[in-house]
Amino acid sequence: MAMAVAQRDNSIERHIDSSGKYVRYTAEQIEALEKVYVECPKPSSLRRQQLIRENPVLSNIEPKQIKVWFQNRRCREKQRKESSELQTLNRRLAAMNKLLTEENDRLQKQVSQLVNENGFMRQQINT
Repeated sequence: MAMAVAQRDNSIERHIDSSGKYVRYTAEQIEALEKVYVECPKPSSLRRQQLIRENPVLSNIEPKQIKVWFQNRRCREKQRKESSELQTLNRRLAAMNKLLTEENDRLQKQVSQLVNENGFMRQQINT
């Protein structure tokens, strides 16, 4: 089974096909694939073949390569979404941490003040 590796270099996207050679996509090919992806992120085999017939810019790409491109694209989208969610969660946790740290500092000062008052009161009682 072929393992596909996706990489993006400026306007060219590429992956390794089953023969171990890079398949490079032009900006026009990526644009055509992205348009279809927006409409349907998981096209059927028939839809991928239709895509090749309808878009001359994709005529030199095998249906299997297009299938792999869509798999990689879905994976990238999932990773971006997860990354965004994690960044949001991280910001929220950082804000909570800041509030808790401030509250902890305030409470430690209050404890210190009460310990001092307690010591003073003990001295007053003993004298």
